Amino acid sequence: MNTLNPSFSYKCALWQTVLKHSSAVLPYVKVLELGPPVFQLRARDVNMCAKHWTEVVDRGLPSIHNECIESILQGVIHVQQVTLRFEYQSWGKFSPSFQRSIIDLLGRPSLSSLSVEDVVGFPIRILGSCKRLRDLSLISVEEISDDYDPVYCRTSLEMTTGVRKGSLQSLTLFASDGCSTSLDCILTAHDSGIMVSSLQRLSVNMTGSDGQLALIKLSHSASSITTLELRLSDHIGHKFCSLGDFPELRILKLSISYDSFRPLHVLALFLSKSQPAKKLAEISIHLRLDAENFERSSQELTRICSNKDWQLVQQTLIMEAAFPSLSKLNIVFRPKDVATFISDYLNLSLNLCLLKSMPTLYAQTHPKIDIYDGT
Repeated sequence: MNTLNPSFSYKCALWQTVLKHSSAVLPYVKVLELGPPVFQLRARDVNMCAKHWTEVVDRGLPSIHNECIESILQGVIHVQQVTLRFEYQSWGKFSPSFQRSIIDLLGRPSLSSLSVEDVVGFPIRILGSCKRLRDLSLISVEEISDDYDPVYCRTSLEMTTGVRKGSLQSLTLFASDGCSTSLDCILTAHDSGIMVSSLQRLSVNMTGSDGQLALIKLSHSASSITTLELRLSDHIGHKFCSLGDFPELRILKLSISYDSFRPLHVLALFLSKSQPAKKLAEISIHLRLDAENFERSSQELTRICSNKDWQLVQQTLIMEAAFPSLSKLNIVFRPKDVATFISDYLNLSLNLCLLKSMPTLYAQTHPKIDIYDGT
């Protein structure tokens, strides 16, 4: 067995029966995913989501908070990849044994990838107990207040003494305002189990303070970053990032929303405010598009590719020589729903629009139009 995914409470009873007869399987689990992806559940079955969410709120605990899950947490001693979704419930309400099981899980030497999602009052300091972590994601995580200092955190950090540190390669921060300062302290602390000096990829949400702080702090402690992924705010994103702070930057991915009149205004403004990035070779622009039908979506795509703001983008990227190594441009439309509307003819038409809108940039980068596939 490689993957274990007991996401919903109704599955846990089945897993409990299985584990009573074959608990020896747990040490062989490499990938563990606990808790339902809330938005995917809502999209799949609204009624089921409403019922499930009501039960979670009434309990004040996530659906994975039970003895069966604790036994799984304790048994997966060689797990490598873990996703924990707590359904927006408070860590402080979890039982001590459940908290301990989570903390022990994070301290496993085999753990290399961790995603913590949808939790209130999470003690960020316990991440310092991770010994071999290479990939970390914090999504909708609210940190615990400073006056809370559980024994769990102290004992976990003490476990890292004398242990070879993990080298973090990838970090994602999304809707986790307030975590950046504590996380930076952990990543740069002498007694932490994680080193950030070799970080290669940083993905942040610029619509909140977490992304802004992360860019400021991690640009100093992780000068090795080669891939930067930013979800831009409509109003403030361009004020808080200087690409020149990332000397090894080679790939830049920008996710933007837009209005119908100036869909690329935020992008053009962001690029114009950024300092030169001499090694930047590839830019991917993710355009968040809501398509209701073929006619509207095709019109929107054409409008975007014909927009006059491409001239501003071209001016910044080419004419001002801020990005002399740039050779590749990707334009990605989201969500995947528009995929059925992208025919060969429409793709050709969109490329012709881009060629007309930014001839010099088009000739240098040969833009690729793609559809976000969810990966």
